[in-house]
Amino acid sequence: MTDLFSSFQTSSKEEWIAILKKELKGESIDTLNKFNRVEEITFPSYFHREDQQVRFSDPGQVPYTRGIEAENNGWTIATTFRIGNEKESNREILAALMSGTDHLILEATGSGEIDFETLLHKVELSFIHTTFHAKSVVQIRQFLAFAKDAPVLIDYPDNEALLQEGIPVKSGVKLFHINASSVQQAGGTTWQELAIALGEGHEFLVKQLDQGTDCDTAAANIHFTFGIGSKYFFELAKMRAFRSCWAQIVSAYGPKQSTSLAATITARTTFVNTSIKDPYTNLLRQTTEAMSAVLGGIQHLNIQPYDWYSQKPNTVFTRRMATNISLLLKEEAYLYIVIDPAGGSYALDSLTETIAERAWSSFQWIERNGGISNAEVRKALSLEISEKAAMRVHELKDKTEKRIGINIFPNPEKIDCEWTAVPSCWNGLDPLILEQTL
Repeated sequence: MTDLFSSFQTSSKEEWIAILKKELKGESIDTLNKFNRVEEITFPSYFHREDQQVRFSDPGQVPYTRGIEAENNGWTIATTFRIGNEKESNREILAALMSGTDHLILEATGSGEIDFETLLHKVELSFIHTTFHAKSVVQIRQFLAFAKDAPVLIDYPDNEALLQEGIPVKSGVKLFHINASSVQQAGGTTWQELAIALGEGHEFLVKQLDQGTDCDTAAANIHFTFGIGSKYFFELAKMRAFRSCWAQIVSAYGPKQSTSLAATITARTTFVNTSIKDPYTNLLRQTTEAMSAVLGGIQHLNIQPYDWYSQKPNTVFTRRMATNISLLLKEEAYLYIVIDPAGGSYALDSLTETIAERAWSSFQWIERNGGISNAEVRKALSLEISEKAAMRVHELKDKTEKRIGINIFPNPEKIDCEWTAVPSCWNGLDPLILEQTL
């Protein structure tokens, strides 16, 4: 293969900066260094090869910073359904599958038994992925018996109860869910979200090992969900940073398979920046949020209907729009073809390393002080997250941060709709919805 770099003249960092200063026409070059006050991280918008401090391995190779795939950048298109009437839900599910969905997220609305035969009639689970948000252990056992050998991710709020139940896990089933998106929904930073995910993931890795499960199986039983915020480059780097940190944790326990170091990640849009008073701006926000996640190399993408928690939802429309965003990114933008499209950006590599270092430092503090289940640790982390949420609200009110339809350019059309209750977040924290704070 021809070495393309030999065909072009290289430029030194001094030459690069000279050109930048010329283009700035008298403005200081420091204006290109963007400081995020909430994240406490400076992100330089320019970098030269001489500034490269780290060089990550290739995609598909340990520690998987640049993704776990070596052939493409594929992800599943996950669509959420609340399980009410099984027949009606079945019609909605079949319609979504015919529209491009290949990952069902089923949310139980009660703790009673579910008629999965009716709910999933004519649905071939073995050809898709399914995430089941269960309300009881009985439901989990029922669903796993129905799903047989299909790829399944379980989402249950009490991992400890699942561990004590001793539910037999087959290949393809991930039983323990670490819901870090609840940290992001509460207003936390990227590195706070990662640190808590590392702490909870590590705890359930060790608890399985203590029960006699081998490291490879224990790691395979765990999956993670992260929220997607509005800071495009930070969210992209967050996904990359987490994979490298998780690989470092798992490797300490001597797995036999290198693939055990690869984290399974679902990226989920949350409602921090969502507006039900200016609904169509949400499609733009969700598109950029989703794009940052898929460029970060996640396996599953769940774009939630933006009116999922509104008094007057139109989920037939908003669910389809959510699916279409993922389809556009995959089938028209072709983002699934290019492996690690963000690779080669020195600035993003630096940001990835910075977020990883902040998250790892916070994770070490958690471990030194008794672990993520320690009440004092959780109290301290909750306080820190609340402080970050307050900073976000302050920036919105003084318009340091601008959100179209929320604090600038209000929708001239009056929308008669209000929010319903959004579930509480990590450690019982209140959800942050910026639109409600004004």
